[in-house]
Amino acid sequence: MKKGFLVGLGAVAASAFVISKKLTESQKDKIAMKVDELMLNMRDTAVKYDKYAHEYLDENRDTINHFKENVNEKINHVKNNSAVSDAFSSLKKATSDLKDYMNESQNEINDSDDDAVMQDDIIIDGTDLHDFEDSELETQVFYPEGWREPAKSLDDNSEPQL
Repeated sequence: MKKGFLVGLGAVAASAFVISKKLTESQKDKIAMKVDELMLNMRDTAVKYDKYAHEYLDENRDTINHFKENVNEKINHVKNNSAVSDAFSSLKKATSDLKDYMNESQNEINDSDDDAVMQDDIIIDGTDLHDFEDSELETQVFYPEGWREPAKSLDDNSEPQL
């Protein structure tokens, strides 16, 4: 960001220099007068809004002080409330317990062997399946309890009729 700012500042300075060399004296005077006028207007506006802010604060001093007192009372009530402090302490304890458990689990994973970590993984590489032939692998159909396969129709040899 510093380099970008410096590059931008250099570009503005260079363009201002080039513009100042190309302007006539009357144009320079007009620009200087407009800049002075703009600065005076900005200063007057800032003073006006500062005056408005001070008037508002003076008129509403009691309301603002009452609001401050109410906020402080509520903060002290919550701070002194034992249920809130118990909840925060319980949350802190649960957080630290969870952090300890996660650290222990991570240490156990790091300390164990790769074989122990991969113990639950199922790996199918196909070396045991090449011994079987298609004729040996028969499909078995299981029907719900109490259900009988219907008799096959003489006309249709494909599917049983329901």
